[in-house]
Amino acid sequence: MSPRLKIRGIYSTALTRLALDSGFEVADPSPRVRDRFGPEFANGSYTVTVTDREDLQGIDLTGEAEWVTRVVTTLQTVLLDTVIVGFKPTDDNDPVVSASLEFPGASKEKLDELRSRVVPTLKNHHRLRLIDASMLESAEYELAKKPEHKAELERTVFREAILAPLEKEGVARLEHVRPSGKLMRPRQGAIRSVQEDRVVFRRGFSSGRYDGLDLIIRKGDYGLTEFKEGGWYLKHAYFSKEHLLIGEYFNINTPVELYPYGARYVDLEVDVIRRAGEDAFLIDREKLDILSHKGCIGRDLEAKVLSTADQILRGLNRERAAK
Repeated sequence: MSPRLKIRGIYSTALTRLALDSGFEVADPSPRVRDRFGPEFANGSYTVTVTDREDLQGIDLTGEAEWVTRVVTTLQTVLLDTVIVGFKPTDDNDPVVSASLEFPGASKEKLDELRSRVVPTLKNHHRLRLIDASMLESAEYELAKKPEHKAELERTVFREAILAPLEKEGVARLEHVRPSGKLMRPRQGAIRSVQEDRVVFRRGFSSGRYDGLDLIIRKGDYGLTEFKEGGWYLKHAYFSKEHLLIGEYFNINTPVELYPYGARYVDLEVDVIRRAGEDAFLIDREKLDILSHKGCIGRDLEAKVLSTADQILRGLNRERAAK
């Protein structure tokens, strides 16, 4: 038997396409989904319910553990950076469990593609649903009439819904999500530049030590944080008050999603560190191993994280050797 899913929420069209392509059955579709797909649905009950998370950044799956696990495994295979941020029984005397999943940048991009096979869909559709649903609806209405304008519409909506408000705000905030699903204390700073899809902002420091560098923060030190739409890492560069480089910290994460307030991503534990004048090195590899072993991330995502870190590491050390 295959899992039989009841799907609701903002990802329902894309997830219905994914489920049917994966050999799953879909039961009790919403009227809109039924209208879009036609007679492709099962009759009777369902074994797994799929609903939006409260913050709309992913989904909750509820059902018997065997069925939920099979669905999660498929999602992590098809949607590269899907992260399990919660998994628990719903009742001590019941075999039913609930799994909470985050859909970061690469997952939303794939879901956009799946949805586009069913109805006219702009790039960043599912992110834009969270940012400005009315702007998205108007743009996709135009897309349905003039599909040849797709690229132009995508550029216009991205700039008007995301980049323009971010530039106007003048301050960028990072939603740094832990693999547990918890948000770390927001990092934010004054924007230095927004060039196409790349953002740089500046932060000041008061006291303490630099993460990873294991160096003392001194009066007047500051940092420049750089991130790019779709980037698999953020670069933090730290400087003294004399503008001399202290060190660099490359945070490996799911592809960065730009928002009007800044950016969101899931931290994937591994980091690359370089103190000024020294070789770069990797930290926290064991934390990534734990995430993979627990099933919070898929094997393909683990491999992507390690290849990204290795690419940064080799590039930095080649750069230093060439000097």
